[in-house]
Amino acid sequence: MDHDAAHKYIYGLPEVAVDMLRLVAPGWVGELDLATLEDRSSEFLNAAHRRRLSDMVFGVRLGKGRLVNGERPYILVLVEFQSEVDRRMAKRMREYSEMLLDRIVSSGAPRREGGLPWVLPIVVYNGSDPWTAAGQASDLAPLPLKRMAQNLAPFQPQAYRLLAAGGALTSGAVRAEDWPLENRVSATVRLQASEAPDNLLPCLLDEAARFPGAANEAFRQALHTWARALWVDQTGAVSGFPAFDELERKGEKAMPTLLKANWDRWEAGVRAESREEGIRLGIKQGRAAERARLRRQAALRFGARTGDRLSDLLDGLAAGEALDQVGDWIIECGSGEELLSRVSALLAKAGNGQ
Repeated sequence: MDHDAAHKYIYGLPEVAVDMLRLVAPGWVGELDLATLEDRSSEFLNAAHRRRLSDMVFGVRLGKGRLVNGERPYILVLVEFQSEVDRRMAKRMREYSEMLLDRIVSSGAPRREGGLPWVLPIVVYNGSDPWTAAGQASDLAPLPLKRMAQNLAPFQPQAYRLLAAGGALTSGAVRAEDWPLENRVSATVRLQASEAPDNLLPCLLDEAARFPGAANEAFRQALHTWARALWVDQTGAVSGFPAFDELERKGEKAMPTLLKANWDRWEAGVRAESREEGIRLGIKQGRAAERARLRRQAALRFGARTGDRLSDLLDGLAAGEALDQVGDWIIECGSGEELLSRVSALLAKAGNGQ
């Protein structure tokens, strides 16, 4: 799984999205019924809009009030991920918000519900340079118009909220050093801040320990996936990082031994291995563990029935590249049936020798 896919995977977890709202809207997040938060990306980001709308769209209802149709009002949360500073980000987020509302209008929802939802645009920035882009579209105006900012402000589109892992210069940004320790978004940022491969395991174990129990297993699994993606980025080696099951089973007691073994192996030459060689070694050492991990991920996202059916299909896949593809599909697919359909097609193709 590549770095971008792992990033979207962890932020796509409902519990992480809820913690993100707690960071950007601490003053009024209590008015929302966070238990109603749902990923609505597949509803709004179809093939025609995927390249122009935000990376993720969530819906969450208010705790009080009723629409014309009897349901509670809701807001839409647009999330855009940035690894580089885009000086026209405010314009982009304004366009995304307008396109999103246009789609709602064309669906006839305002007539059924009595109005349009509010849109909360969020930019999650994990680049190394300070964020210097304008915080709202009106800030992009030439100097003579900026002098009239106070008079024109009531007529300008809504600004976006920025979550910046680095030193953010934009006013109103939520700075990482101010984030609560027990926030899941904070955990992902601290993990990314590990400056060397030998820091990843201790940091991963520390962060995972903050979120114990079965209810947080999906998040710990996502943290492990994120840490492994960072390991690959930092070392260039696909193998050498402990499996999730191994860390869950042994916990902190395993850290010194696992850390030394994997760091010694990396220094001995794993870093110089090609991706193909790394995959070959990974298959030899842990193919069964990889299939079990994929089954668990599918079950956590789509339910136990999908996980069991996927497990049966994976028995027929031997190639490491194929298993990697299935891991990406677990994140990309919008339903369990779509996932199983893709894996079945891949299995049929492999059986025909194509």
